[in-house]
Amino acid sequence: MDYFSFLMTMKKFTLPDLILNTNVGESASSQIYSFLRERIIDNTAFPGTQLSENELAAHFHVSRQPVREALTRLRQDGLIEIIPQKGSFVKKISVPNLIGVCFVRSAIECNALYESLRLEDASFKEIVFKLAENLNQQKALGEHSTSLEFLHLDDEFHRLICSFSGSNLAWEMLQGVKANMDRIRFFTLENVSKPAHLIQGHEKIYESVASRDYFMACGLLRSHLYEITHTYKQVMEENKEWFL
Repeated sequence: MDYFSFLMTMKKFTLPDLILNTNVGESASSQIYSFLRERIIDNTAFPGTQLSENELAAHFHVSRQPVREALTRLRQDGLIEIIPQKGSFVKKISVPNLIGVCFVRSAIECNALYESLRLEDASFKEIVFKLAENLNQQKALGEHSTSLEFLHLDDEFHRLICSFSGSNLAWEMLQGVKANMDRIRFFTLENVSKPAHLIQGHEKIYESVASRDYFMACGLLRSHLYEITHTYKQVMEENKEWFL
């Protein structure tokens, strides 16, 4: 079966409700984008799911323009593909893309850690304090958290590491390239990489960062980020149709 035939066999999904909030300073297209991105990551919209512009516009009570803008961003993230005359479909997960994202993440985050060596004590300690708070929040959630709740805290931990660079650009760039990694992170949290294991890894990274041991912190961080290149295999064995 070719890929397009596979797409045509997939059923449409039931979209949860989203009430757009015009008072949060975020555009309708950005809210729709964030909502759909999470639905793809948490597998509500699994690979092959069709995302109809008209149906989404009707569902969110908006014109097609903000929906089109949201779908364009999802396409840029590598989460959907737009087939002319056919529609928009959630893409399968690419393993080569996953390995590439691990390289980009480790390069950016390790360089952000290097920049921490240049920071004044007050600025450095402020970020380290926020990392400690984040770790405490992770532990408070523990095994009782949903995968998405834990992923948000996990993301915040790594965003704080990127903040050592002194620029928001580092994390913004990663957000645009790590979408497929996020899908696998969600799957592996269910069965493979339990929160307790990830928290333990975060603690070791935190301790090295706090002591300004750059080489140890970078080594631990790189190992932590590349762990997914092994854990994805179990997910792929159980859901081969989701992968390229």
